[in-house]
Amino acid sequence: MYAVIKTGGKQYRVQVGEKIKVEQIPADVGSQVVIDQVLMVSNGELVTIGTPLVAGATVQATVIAQDRADKVRIFKMRRRKHYQKRQGHRQNYSELFVNGIFDGAKMIAEAASAAVVAPKSTAKAPKSAGKGDDLTKIEGIGPKISGLFIAAGITTFAELANTPVATLSDILHKAGSRYASHNPGTWPEQAQLAADGKWDELKALQIALDGGVKK
Repeated sequence: MYAVIKTGGKQYRVQVGEKIKVEQIPADVGSQVVIDQVLMVSNGELVTIGTPLVAGATVQATVIAQDRADKVRIFKMRRRKHYQKRQGHRQNYSELFVNGIFDGAKMIAEAASAAVVAPKSTAKAPKSAGKGDDLTKIEGIGPKISGLFIAAGITTFAELANTPVATLSDILHKAGSRYASHNPGTWPEQAQLAADGKWDELKALQIALDGGVKK
């Protein structure tokens, strides 16, 4: 049993009990969302195709995370013109847990228990509960490196700003070669601007960086 939905200008094939990442939806972590743009529904025996939507069909889901994807790096140059330009972009996304599929007449598939979602939403609570800062706002730090720092007790911009670069490098090296290649040289500087609320200055600094490293 599955459905094909449309959200954020993209189509997704979803089944109950699975997690999907979609273009960001304005909703809090742990809240319920209903997607009513359903293009096709299958109950295992009958396939209903919409024209373009299946009348009355919806997909119910729980928001389990609001995050940003890995950075896409953009490099432009003009041959023999001494022109180079580097940019980066991290797309916001929402991660959903599919709770149920409604074909317009009845619920054809539903999660066995809400407890399936509870541990996931609870695990994300510290980020939304104000107990720490979103360290991924620092150029060069992604969700996985942020997790390493949080595990090491570095949970706020102020704590990151006051941590020596050598200590940050040591944390990365202990996590393995995948992380050891990262250069945390500018992270405390960025974190201090974030801790002080100087977002414009932080943005200007990050424009001048390439992967968190000064060009």
